[in-house]
Amino acid sequence: MSADAASWARTVLAKNLATAKGESVIVETWPHTLPYARAFVEETRRLGAVPTLLYEDEPAWWSAVDAKNFRPFAKLSKAEKAAVAKADVYVHFFGPEDQVRLSSLPSALRDKPFAWNEEWYDAAHQGKLRGARMSIGLVPSGLAQKFGMSDEELREKLVKAGSVDAGKMARKGTKLRKLIENGATLRLRHANGTDLTLHLKGLHVRLDVGIVDAAARKSRYGILTNNPTGLLMVAVDRSNATGTVVGNRAVYDLATGHRYADADWAFEAGRLRKRTLGDGGEAFEKAFATGGKGRDVLSYFSIGLNPEGHAAAPAEDTEEGAVLLSVGNNAFADGANKAKMRGFAMIAGADVEVDGRLIVARGRIR
Repeated sequence: MSADAASWARTVLAKNLATAKGESVIVETWPHTLPYARAFVEETRRLGAVPTLLYEDEPAWWSAVDAKNFRPFAKLSKAEKAAVAKADVYVHFFGPEDQVRLSSLPSALRDKPFAWNEEWYDAAHQGKLRGARMSIGLVPSGLAQKFGMSDEELREKLVKAGSVDAGKMARKGTKLRKLIENGATLRLRHANGTDLTLHLKGLHVRLDVGIVDAAARKSRYGILTNNPTGLLMVAVDRSNATGTVVGNRAVYDLATGHRYADADWAFEAGRLRKRTLGDGGEAFEKAFATGGKGRDVLSYFSIGLNPEGHAAAPAEDTEEGAVLLSVGNNAFADGANKAKMRGFAMIAGADVEVDGRLIVARGRIR
């Protein structure tokens, strides 16, 4: 077990999830994340808590999927359901490893192996479970090359980004949240030609920094935080954005497996009037053609809070000061846009002002 993995486990369990002596901790893993899961099992015992390791075998999982034997996926086993209902802390390493293969499944089949998910949340809410979803399990082979690094380098980035103290990010995010919720106008500017003004009305603001508190538990899905994370997430339901966004960061979309880069978007009265993309342009246009009502509306933005988030795909939007903008569906952020697609542009190193007050200066939160 590497020192970095041990430090990561300590931050997540001891600091972010406040694991206490005597608590029951479930760590769920796949073969490709087992070395990291071991670090979390060891840290659980170091804290005086009691671990249970759940293991999903990838070849056996794909064997059932290929045979279209989905009935066993329809619900949790009685044993796992009971364990989840009694657990205090849950650490879930995503899988399977072959995310490209998963995303290539027909849409009618893609969700069937995860049909147990809602039952899992029903069981988790029986107690006061708090936990984390570990995005390192979502790194398919080849993703790192799209961001100019090796798979090992990307995994190291995710470990470091996931090891950032949630409390420090929370303090930054809380300050920004208050300013945005109470503000009237946000302006985003960069020397590359970006100059976008957004009226701050009809907002749904959420802070995701790795802490599961009483407020987070009020949401059905808030009992599990993401790791790495560090985001101020804002759903915009009455958009009146005007101006231009020129992206300078690549965005990886887990849902589609596409990489979006070199966005050049122009908005008038909240709607996308001009759009070009480098990577991902063809996929965006295909989705846009059938996206339905709301597809051209600037409906979401986030500001990254994580000082280690740069290029930490699939959590690259957590980069401190980076602004991710999205058109289309924003239901994931408690918004009302029900379009059938989403599209992304991201910019780092920009200035962000709220009512003339500089809150992010050249990508650094003030």
